[in-house]
Amino acid sequence: MVFEPCNKKNEMKNLIVLGLLLLFLGGCKSMDSAAKVEKALETKNLVENSDFEISFTWANPLFTNEIAQLSNANLLPLESRSGRINLLGSANYIKKRGDSLEIYLPYYGTRQIGVQMGSNNGAIEFTGIPTDYELAYNEKKRHSEISFKMKEDTERYRVYITVDAEQNVSVNLNSTQRTSIKYTGKVSALKEE
Repeated sequence: MVFEPCNKKNEMKNLIVLGLLLLFLGGCKSMDSAAKVEKALETKNLVENSDFEISFTWANPLFTNEIAQLSNANLLPLESRSGRINLLGSANYIKKRGDSLEIYLPYYGTRQIGVQMGSNNGAIEFTGIPTDYELAYNEKKRHSEISFKMKEDTERYRVYITVDAEQNVSVNLNSTQRTSIKYTGKVSALKEE
């Protein structure tokens, strides 16, 4: 075995390369963080100051015997299972114009009270101005939180919406006549029709 004496020049060169590498990696992280903050502020501005539309890709109903039976009978949409229903290709939205909301959400779950004749096939529909509308921004988590109440005939709903910095949306919907359900999707600026 041959031992070479320590070369101070090589050690210094290695330290400089290591220092530059750490500086570069730290710079990339701060640029990434700045981009995330900018995206979060853009999303916050969209939700607070613009008309927007939420389109959903998944419905996540509570697991019940009825949902399990639908799943076992292969009556759910393609790529769906009892706790996660694929909504791609089906009508679904929440549209906000000024103070007014227009909502159409397919519903998967259990109703405690039967559907009236000539109804909307069990979908959740609402058009109008909701009550108790609240909008808040969580600085720490960088997401917007919206909550409101709405009423359709004799049924009342409480809706909680979370919009993250990447414009991903999670909606929790509670009803006086149905089991709770969650929807996930994306928010975008409302296109003029």
